[in-house]
Amino acid sequence: MLFTRLQGEQGRWEDMRIVPGAFTFPGAADPVLDSWQPGGSGTTFMVYVFAKNDYVNATCQIPHTYKQGSDLKPHIHWTPRNRGVSENGNNVGWKVDYSIANPDGTFGPSITVDLQDTCNGVNHRHEITRSGIISGTGIQISSILQLKIYRSDTGADDTWAGTIASQLPALLEFDIHFEINELGSEQELIK
Repeated sequence: MLFTRLQGEQGRWEDMRIVPGAFTFPGAADPVLDSWQPGGSGTTFMVYVFAKNDYVNATCQIPHTYKQGSDLKPHIHWTPRNRGVSENGNNVGWKVDYSIANPDGTFGPSITVDLQDTCNGVNHRHEITRSGIISGTGIQISSILQLKIYRSDTGADDTWAGTIASQLPALLEFDIHFEINELGSEQELIK
């Protein structure tokens, strides 16, 4: 017999991952692809770099493993590339606007999650912003999240000095941690 409910009181976590290749671009204020050579030598990779006010859109669906009603925790994986030392202590004003609807529900007005992060002064570092909170109240499996992921230009939110492509922070991935309590749902659309 296969047990689908996870045992124990301790929560279990998973990621909803959105890699930059899954982003949709508005056509204006688009981040651009720029070269990055991790460690300063070897292979050159192309990564999306964000100037102030650049943004992308994405959509994701809440998986069937989601513990209904639990909070979602979005965050951004990014790198200063070769600007870590130069931008030490400067902020990147990462933000996410979202709207969510359950199946057969209605999308409400967007809400902003602040994911501002401070460069720690190390070149080529894999930075991870602190997690924001999206309230899980009323969220069900198969709900849809509409997302706008961007770099804000609001005062002290963003003090990054570099302004040309080779000096901009690169977004590596956007993801949302969510708590799980089953391997899936027992019915197709109902937990």
